[in-house]
Amino acid sequence: MNKLAIVFSGQGSQYLNMGLDFINASKDYHKMANEASKILEFDVIESLHSEEAMKETKYTQPLMVLKTILGFEEIKKLNPTISAISGFSLGEYSAYYAASVFNFEAIMNIVSKRALYMDLETKKIPGLMAAVIGLDRNSIEEVCQALLKEGTIDIANENEPNQYVISGEEKLIYKAIEALKQKGARRVVLLSTSGAFHTALMKEASEKLVRDIKNNVILKPQASQIKIYMNIDAKILNDEDILFHIENQMTHRVLFIDTILNMKADGITHILEVGPGRVLTNLIRKIDSSIETINFDQLESFNTVKGWLETYGFTK
Repeated sequence: MNKLAIVFSGQGSQYLNMGLDFINASKDYHKMANEASKILEFDVIESLHSEEAMKETKYTQPLMVLKTILGFEEIKKLNPTISAISGFSLGEYSAYYAASVFNFEAIMNIVSKRALYMDLETKKIPGLMAAVIGLDRNSIEEVCQALLKEGTIDIANENEPNQYVISGEEKLIYKAIEALKQKGARRVVLLSTSGAFHTALMKEASEKLVRDIKNNVILKPQASQIKIYMNIDAKILNDEDILFHIENQMTHRVLFIDTILNMKADGITHILEVGPGRVLTNLIRKIDSSIETINFDQLESFNTVKGWLETYGFTK
């Protein structure tokens, strides 16, 4: 029996004008964009036109989540049978929205605070992230361990068996790049993120965010309506642990390989990526090529995605 999961893209996949096709085509989505502008205290549509905004965490994160939410709302019109969801890093917040843990107002508020607090931390200690291609995890961990006496650096994302992402202080990332190449890495590529995400450098930001959620009744989480596979342990969310995951996700690595393998072990046969680009679709194919995948980014591809869902029996 076919079982469908949806995965939501993370930061780094953003591009100029993303989501404007949804906003321009629908009064409902235009209304959501206006509502987001009020919550975020900046003009969403104007920012989507801005190359500078696409580079700044405090703008990029809420804009990314808005983009993925619009995509999910469009997919919802088909009333698909969804067995599970997950989100890559920032995409985990889109998953919270999709599973009704937080409503639109709450999720925009939370992601706005998350982005602000993370941005503040990046200004204290400059950080970078880099994708390491063609080197095993143990070798990468050896390089990071050797640099720990000088500061913070670690694996941040386990993307697929031949690709991991390191994160840490800027000076250490540059040192690590040279060491990783010497160890045999095929490529090491700096990512378009503005800080050392998923490391201990984000601890203060994570604590502030959880404190805000606890102190604001509007932000109170609700029981999840769809199974969510979580970043830090690749297991299905226990609703009692939501705040634990929100706090620890910022400082721990994203176990994407294990997430996909656990989904497969639990019977997931098909995965739809919602959000800008097709990064996750490509990673999933390298983790397990037997899983059928498709991505939904731009509105013009809706009928293709609709046909794919209908073909495999996910729409009623």
